[in-house]
Amino acid sequence: MRKEYVIFIILLGALLPSGCAENGSVEPEPSVSPVETPVEIPATPSETPFETGELLPQGPAGNVETPENTSDQIPSENLTRTEPENLSETPVGMPDTQAEARVVEVKIENFTFNPESVTISTNDTVRWTNLDPITHTVTGPDFTSGALRDGDSFELSFTKKGVYRYYCSIHPSMEGVVTVEG
Repeated sequence: MRKEYVIFIILLGALLPSGCAENGSVEPEPSVSPVETPVEIPATPSETPFETGELLPQGPAGNVETPENTSDQIPSENLTRTEPENLSETPVGMPDTQAEARVVEVKIENFTFNPESVTISTNDTVRWTNLDPITHTVTGPDFTSGALRDGDSFELSFTKKGVYRYYCSIHPSMEGVVTVEG
């Protein structure tokens, strides 16, 4: 009995600090957001800069392992801040396939992604905006936003069908899912 008690105390001492946030306070329990509310945003230039990245498919649903290093990975240093482009411009004679693309907003607030799960079509874009005073990230197996401070945004276009799980690398209990349908 004494041996189990000692093991329990050691495990408790090791796990207790992992529940703390970066500023030393305990992270609040994430709230459940059962309603998906996609918001269509017109493709007009915005005054807030955002980051862009390239997406590589995750693979089978449920696989959230992040490989150590593959040639398909895109280093976060290659992500650049750019002004938004007008997505409705297409060359003359070309079909306007981008006209149907939409931007879905995900807010990062109160240590949660809201909505936690979104379903979009191929070529749609998800824009994550950090509304917390604490720094967060949007990290998937094949993409990362880098550090997003209060007011920063990260935008990613999804070109392939699949289920893309992501999380905050600073606060791993913060998780979300993007489901891309045809």
